[in-house]
Amino acid sequence: DDTITWTKGEVLGRGAYGTVYCGLTSQGHLIAVKQVSLDSSDPDTAKKEFGHLQGEVELLKTLRHANIVGFLGTSLYQHVVSIFMEYIPGGSIASILHRFGPLPERVLALYTHQILEGVAYLHLNRVIHRDLKGNNVMLMPTGVIKLIDFGCARRLSCLNHTASNSGDLLKSVHGTPYWMAPEVINETGYGRKSDIWSVGCTVFEMATGKPPLAHMDKMAALFYIGAQRGLMPALPNGFSDHAKDFVKVSLTSDQRLRPSADQLLKHSFIPQRETGAHSNCCAHPEGLCG
Repeated sequence: DDTITWTKGEVLGRGAYGTVYCGLTSQGHLIAVKQVSLDSSDPDTAKKEFGHLQGEVELLKTLRHANIVGFLGTSLYQHVVSIFMEYIPGGSIASILHRFGPLPERVLALYTHQILEGVAYLHLNRVIHRDLKGNNVMLMPTGVIKLIDFGCARRLSCLNHTASNSGDLLKSVHGTPYWMAPEVINETGYGRKSDIWSVGCTVFEMATGKPPLAHMDKMAALFYIGAQRGLMPALPNGFSDHAKDFVKVSLTSDQRLRPSADQLLKHSFIPQRETGAHSNCCAHPEGLCG
């Protein structure tokens, strides 16, 4: 119980589980605090909810990466669980798209590179995010991308790297329909490659302002993706062939043929050097880069 003394500020967002607030610590630091109220009227439900949150915390504790939100601690007070995390002032990619419209290709490539770095790190550590989308990708003012909301994430029990290995697949539907892979919808099992599909949908979202099939209602989109007969939409003209191909290969229906995060990091769409955001901000005279 790494208790942090803090004062609650405005709501930053609502995640898969719980509400996220801005907080000011007794040290004067801004933090993000995810709070979940346990059901005090039903001990069994409360125990289950607490177990779920404990799982999320245990997972977050083990993750240390530039492109994943930093974990600071937890507390339990009067049936309310608080998870303390690094505050990311830029907001979500979904809010950036709302404010500035679809991203130019250079920025799209920079952000995609960092999303993949975060996903590759998770997959290396046998973690599947299971809810990647513009709302769960955050932006630091310096251009650094951070993946958030591990409420749906799961750690694979099996060390094996192949998605076809049955021990490596989780059979449960999680995520948001427009970003959901065919194998998740069909409940044939969820593996690392299911995150790759969601990455493809998120890149499409960053490029156009909306995820693929956003013109359909949720159920129609679910049936369309699940049927695996319809082709997924391509990036519109105006984007390079590299960008179009990246989205196309990420949205390969058969997960066995879908590339891994490591393979996609070598794709021609991804800038093959250190992310510009880091090198630029570290050159700052004030040395503002942590």
